[in-house]
Amino acid sequence: MNSTAASDSVRNHQAMSNRFCTEHPPGISRFFIGSSPSLAASIVSHDYPAAGVMISINSLCDRKSNFDVGDWILDSGAFTEVARHGGYRHGVEQYFQQIKRWSACGNLLIAVAQDWMCEPSVLKRTGLTVIEHQRLTIERYDQLMSLNPLVAVMPVLQGYRVSDYLKHLTDYGARLSPGAWVGVGSVCRRNGNPEEIADILKAIKLLRSDLRLHGFGLKILALESAEVRALLYSTDSMAWSYPRRFQAVPQEEIPMAHNYQQRINAAVNDSVQKRVPKTAGAGNGQGRKPKWKSSTQSVRLPKKYIPQIIQLAKQWEEEDK
Repeated sequence: MNSTAASDSVRNHQAMSNRFCTEHPPGISRFFIGSSPSLAASIVSHDYPAAGVMISINSLCDRKSNFDVGDWILDSGAFTEVARHGGYRHGVEQYFQQIKRWSACGNLLIAVAQDWMCEPSVLKRTGLTVIEHQRLTIERYDQLMSLNPLVAVMPVLQGYRVSDYLKHLTDYGARLSPGAWVGVGSVCRRNGNPEEIADILKAIKLLRSDLRLHGFGLKILALESAEVRALLYSTDSMAWSYPRRFQAVPQEEIPMAHNYQQRINAAVNDSVQKRVPKTAGAGNGQGRKPKWKSSTQSVRLPKKYIPQIIQLAKQWEEEDK
């Protein structure tokens, strides 16, 4: 590795991080809206001021021409690759070349390393364990860094339980420099349990309070939690586009994206209208309840254990049938 180039890479990373850090007040996470390359120039504006856009490498692989964009993050397309295909179809060097190619467009703040998610459904798809996914995540990060990319690279912490994330954090060791911008994976399916997300983030911060954490795929429900927002440096979501998949005549994309940004801004500024309390939903002891075979009784439990207890109860009910 060329030592001059390596030091330039570190300086560029630090400069970008320091500049970016001043754009928003502390304690409010920066939101990057998921976008296709063709929408990147118009999806963020003065009236809809997301911090930038998140673009997946999968939407760029077959593209030939440059595209207009401001500040943006390049996503590695991990979910599509690992969850759908059981692993990456392309090598690290090919991803490196793609980073190099698209860094010519706009202000590429950082490229996400090729991580391996650890949700149970993904582990079932790959046939591997959490520890193996963690090892593969670091291996790909090391391979990418050995190619000396001039664009900053975002390492990703993976796991499923809190202890998994702490182990992975330890596994990274000195790879994570002070103040590093680090992704936290396998949290997007936990949007309905902000307390669970906060527990993971707090544990990471307990060991490394200096890290700037990025939450992948966190939606409005999670971001309404002041605790989650305060623990995050940045987050992203493509959730605004999901309803189009079920519309007979899909709505125009830009108005949908702008509307979603407005809702995010309202949530992070604590001005969102009050939602129905979480305890009033199905399965939470009030309002509409699930149809249990056995008789039910109200029980007071610590909030963080309620989802797991409900899931266990459902399993026991199925076994009794």
